[in-house]
Amino acid sequence: MDIMSLEINATKSASRPQVISPQDVVRKLRFDYTYASKESTDRMLDGLSELLDHFRKPRVHVTAFLQDAAKLIHKHLRIKEVSIGVRSPSDGMYRYLVMAGMREFVWSEHKSLSYTKEDFGDFTKWGGFTISELTRLFLFEEKPYLESEKGTFDAQMGLRMKRKTPDAYIEGDYLDVYIQGRNKEFVGWIETGGTWDGKLPDAQAIKWMEFLSSILAVALMDWDGR
Repeated sequence: MDIMSLEINATKSASRPQVISPQDVVRKLRFDYTYASKESTDRMLDGLSELLDHFRKPRVHVTAFLQDAAKLIHKHLRIKEVSIGVRSPSDGMYRYLVMAGMREFVWSEHKSLSYTKEDFGDFTKWGGFTISELTRLFLFEEKPYLESEKGTFDAQMGLRMKRKTPDAYIEGDYLDVYIQGRNKEFVGWIETGGTWDGKLPDAQAIKWMEFLSSILAVALMDWDGR
């Protein structure tokens, strides 16, 4: 093969669009999670200080506390849609309780859903990929939704979007960060979509949310539903 043919083939290969697989996405996020930057984020620390003011009150109003936590993630980690679900003290079912950034009709779809504790350990229903002990990533390509959850996202938009880089967000992707109470008992979860600039939450954002989940767990330990 002559030099000109090699150059033509190289040009064709370079112009061919790269196909990003779910495994590429997970591999990058796991790597970044392991080697995430240790630099402090002053704005996030300021937000955490304000959040912890709830514990200085005579009684922690848990719903208000969780709402402020969702707003903090939305604002300081620049995540478009955030929701937090918890176990209901009345019947032991798990439901979405607060959100930040969602459109009202999307939020109404979330609020109508309920889950059992066993649901969160059944990976055959939703699939997903383990990023850490507390975090699981669900990608649109893997169809991580039940029929009852179809109203919580725009599937047609997800089909139109193409993942061009491993950190790109597609409508229908989401992250769950689990909230564990005493003896690692599952008491709730933080759920997020993509960032304001169309990316998946990065490793540093995940670490912040995992840290937040430990704070939320303290508030939820003896929660009576009020």
